[in-house]
Amino acid sequence: MSDELPVLSVGNPVFEVLRQKKEVYVDKSKYLPMLSEWGQFIFCARPRRFGKSLTVSSLDAFYSGRIDLFKGLAVEEHISSPAFVPRPVISLDMSDAADSDSKEILKRNIMDILEDNAEHHQVSLRGADYANALKYLLIDVRKASGQKVVLLIDEYDSPVISLAERDKLTFNAQLLADTRIVMRNFYREIKRASEFIELVFITGCTKFSRMGVFSSLNNLADISLEEKFAAFMGYTQEELESYFAPFIDRAANKLGKSREVLLKQIQEYYDGFSFDGKTNLYNPSSTIEFFKTSEFGDYWVDSGSGSFVKNFLKDKSLTVDQFQGMVVNKKFAKSPGEIDATSSHGFLYQAGYLTLRAATDTTFTLDFPNKEVRSALSAFFLENFFPDSDYIDRAERDLAGHLASGDVPGIAHVLKRLLHGICGSDHSDANREFHDDSIEAAVRVTAGPAFPDDSVRSLSKSLAKILLGKKGESFYRSVLQAALWAAGAKTTPEKWENLGRLDLEVLFGQITYVIELKMSDNADGADAAVRAGMDQITKKDYGEASERPVLVSIAIGREERNIVACLFEKDGRETAVEFD
Repeated sequence: MSDELPVLSVGNPVFEVLRQKKEVYVDKSKYLPMLSEWGQFIFCARPRRFGKSLTVSSLDAFYSGRIDLFKGLAVEEHISSPAFVPRPVISLDMSDAADSDSKEILKRNIMDILEDNAEHHQVSLRGADYANALKYLLIDVRKASGQKVVLLIDEYDSPVISLAERDKLTFNAQLLADTRIVMRNFYREIKRASEFIELVFITGCTKFSRMGVFSSLNNLADISLEEKFAAFMGYTQEELESYFAPFIDRAANKLGKSREVLLKQIQEYYDGFSFDGKTNLYNPSSTIEFFKTSEFGDYWVDSGSGSFVKNFLKDKSLTVDQFQGMVVNKKFAKSPGEIDATSSHGFLYQAGYLTLRAATDTTFTLDFPNKEVRSALSAFFLENFFPDSDYIDRAERDLAGHLASGDVPGIAHVLKRLLHGICGSDHSDANREFHDDSIEAAVRVTAGPAFPDDSVRSLSKSLAKILLGKKGESFYRSVLQAALWAAGAKTTPEKWENLGRLDLEVLFGQITYVIELKMSDNADGADAAVRAGMDQITKKDYGEASERPVLVSIAIGREERNIVACLFEKDGRETAVEFD
């Protein structure tokens, strides 16, 4: 059967090679002529390994008039029309200029890219420097060909992003500043040669304002969030089932699953990226790698700088769930900030670990794209506390087994063992001290000078009581959630239901766990805490939307920094978990 399958791409982003080797190509060619309808200068941001380079390569072939490469594709009729006019193409892959140790090396790398293009078009490269050379290259190619030029810039932000990945979280400030200046001066030349240009198409992972592209090209059309281009890169469900049909059948046969069950699992694992909040897309990299092996794996995550993201989580003391459901406006979604000064959620969004879901006409909510990304972030979070990967792997395996069988005591014991392995200094907000003076000062600023002093004191005491009652809860909830996610459970934190918001809903196979987490000063208050948690679950009918949910109340002792009690209800029977 394998001999009859089409050829899967081996990660080659060159459109010509892909088509000549008859590799599987998910036809996106209909979008190519649409770009010119949006203006002369076009920008589109997408996460790494999402098809940007293949898109640039296909644009190169399209505008070069390579009719042979588009036979059988959606745009064949368009490119074959007598009205279609091929254009000379200058294609700059700025990732070839990345990893430069100085501004001089960066300039030299850029000159090498320009030299290659000049040689391709049989013109001599001229100009006083690297930036001037770009302008004259555009002018000379225009004169030599008699046609306006199409300029393609792939990974425009790569020289800056590579600095972040190389230097972890500590930027070489001078090198970063020098790199920005070099790139800004280079991109500014595009506008100066605009009369010689038919179209400019620029890709990158995000929109950096200090790169010169967006300040110089003030009429730049950003299609990153445009609904019309939502599926420009990445695979829709329909495309997955159409182009990869034989691979789906092969994987189902190998894994001993029905086609329907396998499709659901593939969807949970790799679908979910969205650039308009509505259209869900599969990550091309992970999808193709899965179909090569018929094995689930964290292919997209493993192909990038996981250690960089892991260090970021630790450096910022981030939990894995704090940005899920966060509301952001469209301005943030288009331009989440500079790489060295963005917010934490801005960084994770730019890195592709958070995606967009529709909220209103002017806002989005942030969410994890899929199981691959969610599980990876959970693993990064846990690895910051447990350097021994075997320790985490064992906990994940044990948790998965207990979750599958509905064994709540087993689940509780694994989670208790996991928390026991966290160093005391790593217990995040569980160690935080709340000072009455600071709280009162914050309330005074918020309330304003006209607000009565006795009212400020009353509000401050109420707030201090709430903060103390919640002290540590978000940290422990995030640890438990990360462990459950890493074990393969679908976990929703602080889920809104009819009468309130439950701490955790955990889905594993056909079993739904409803978990309420309570903080206790120490083990002496454990029984009262778990009773309060169970009463809250039943009083507010948490989990009523699920069939036969398992209700679980867990108490964490601040003094013990661990689970001190667990009470659960299964099949109408309430049971207390016994700990040694």
